Amino acid sequence: MIRHIEPSEHIRMRPQMYFKTLFEEKTLDSLPLEIIQYAIDQKCTIITVNVYADHFSIEFNTGMSLEIYEDYDGDITQAEVTLLKITKSVALWKKKAQESGLGELIGLIRINATSEWCKLLTYSNGQKGEFLFKEGTTETRTICGSDEKEKYTKIIVKPDATIFPNLTINPKTLQKKIDDIHHKLNGLDIQLHIHT
Repeated sequence: MIRHIEPSEHIRMRPQMYFKTLFEEKTLDSLPLEIIQYAIDQKCTIITVNVYADHFSIEFNTGMSLEIYEDYDGDITQAEVTLLKITKSVALWKKKAQESGLGELIGLIRINATSEWCKLLTYSNGQKGEFLFKEGTTETRTICGSDEKEKYTKIIVKPDATIFPNLTINPKTLQKKIDDIHHKLNGLDIQLHIHT
């Protein structure tokens, strides 16, 4: 009998295949860069990157849809789909990555699948969504009404050290890549904060 393997499980089993550039560069810089690319695609104007000893976060001023995703058999929001499913947009992101000079991008499903945990907080259209993912699956989901008028998203990722042994984010090289994005996108407000 052939066992069906979920995409997230396949990614965890073969990280060298899905993260070729990351392993070649020997840094985790491309993980926050992929989320930055996603934020840019959502037409945000402000991005804040925070790097801590064992995790990082990306905050940006657009929300992720908390509507139910119609093309999926089950109760899943569009925000979750972004972090859990391989969609047509992955090919588009790769094309945009080449055009923007960001290099080989990884895709949010791959980042989520290889994280020890990943948290998502988003405000969109009068709703607040909070999600906790572990190893690429949704652990908890809370959606409620919100009086918050501003759209906002924060994604926090703790990369799994067993998948990326001895790899960390290099603040200097990440800052250089962020400076390049800032320059190419005519002054997009993007800031990097290192917390040691």
